[in-house]
Amino acid sequence: MIIGNNVVLIVTFIFAIAFPAALLIWWKKHTGESIWSFAAGAICFVLFAMVLENLLHQVCLGQNNAISAKILASPVLYTLYTAFAAGIFEETGRLFGFKVLLRRKNDYSCAVAYGIGHGGIEVILILGVSYLTMLLAIAGVNVGDAATTALIAANAQSITMAGAGIAMFERISAMMIHVGLSMLVFTAARSRKSFWLYPVAIVLHAIADVPAALYQYKAVSSLAMVEGGAFAIGLICLLAGIRALRRGEA
Repeated sequence: MIIGNNVVLIVTFIFAIAFPAALLIWWKKHTGESIWSFAAGAICFVLFAMVLENLLHQVCLGQNNAISAKILASPVLYTLYTAFAAGIFEETGRLFGFKVLLRRKNDYSCAVAYGIGHGGIEVILILGVSYLTMLLAIAGVNVGDAATTALIAANAQSITMAGAGIAMFERISAMMIHVGLSMLVFTAARSRKSFWLYPVAIVLHAIADVPAALYQYKAVSSLAMVEGGAFAIGLICLLAGIRALRRGEA
């Protein structure tokens, strides 16, 4: 049982590293895009989503105050807050990336590379680090105090191949969303007439996060519905991004 479980954890960890790496290698080989375009996506995700957005969450969700009490007491407010916080911070990060870090890049391949970098570092930090931590805990390596390590090891034993498969599928959907929205915001950053695509990207990002927010709040119990919805939204974002780029080049 333990060996089988370890295999599931190892496979998922390898996927978390290999999936974004394979996309990066394929896109760079296909287009010749510079590594900096991928790196800019990763940098902006860390800065805007993991640092700045997290600071807001500490105030609005992590402290015992009137604001957090109202948000946490209402599934509607919780869903709207978490969905739009992610949309505003990550899409603003994308806009910053294209306007500042990649301001001299005008080829569409830059938009896709940024999206791969953004989505890639997310899968590594969220899925990869999580499964690596579980592997270390099972191996007896301390990943915190003794109680925390024991809890992580116990949780790791409950991971099934089906559960890990869902987690990997979720990251594929998220990558589609990030690449699609990167194309939208890239178009917005390069054309004043298309700047309206920036708020559209925020709204689409928020919509993409609604199913997960409802599931976290336990307002929705069907994981299949959540992941199916995320995949459908990923397709919409990808198609919208491709269309925006094509129209921008016309």
